[in-house]
Amino acid sequence: MNPLKTNVSPLFDTCTDADLVNRVRSGETKAFDEIDHRYRETLYRFLLRFTFGSELAEELAQRTLIRAFEMIKQLQSGEKLAGWLHRIAFRMAVAERRGRKTAPLESLGEPAIVLPNRFEVEEEKKNLWNLAQKYLSPDEFTILVLRYRNDLPLAQIAEKTGKKEGAVRVQLHRARKKLQPFL
Repeated sequence: MNPLKTNVSPLFDTCTDADLVNRVRSGETKAFDEIDHRYRETLYRFLLRFTFGSELAEELAQRTLIRAFEMIKQLQSGEKLAGWLHRIAFRMAVAERRGRKTAPLESLGEPAIVLPNRFEVEEEKKNLWNLAQKYLSPDEFTILVLRYRNDLPLAQIAEKTGKKEGAVRVQLHRARKKLQPFL
């Protein structure tokens, strides 16, 4: 049996992601089990690409889902659940890759991240943005800035750049792939 698969009530089979999010927000925590069921394996495979270790990918998928449960009220209406979950997973993988220590899985509270001093963090961010600007095309860099500095959803980025949402998604993917060796 796959350890990533969970048993879920057929009660939620016909619910959309938005319905499930609304149910969780209104206190029906069992609805999050269905979100877990729908996305755990996808998150695991996504994280496996960053971690190259199945145990770490599984742990990060678990942390991602815990974090999503804690932050479900912050999901913007109209924002896709899958994209939001993958952004959380990506940030977890980056934090792990940088060697930051996070709280154990048993802790459902805010992950305790050990950060360097404020100056070092700002300097690191500045260096990453400079690196991105150097290695990416102007279009890719603009899309990256709109997505990660301005935290805009793909639809708004497409609107601002005059591109189709699919084209924005592809350019964002290519930009991240170009920068991956530097992270």
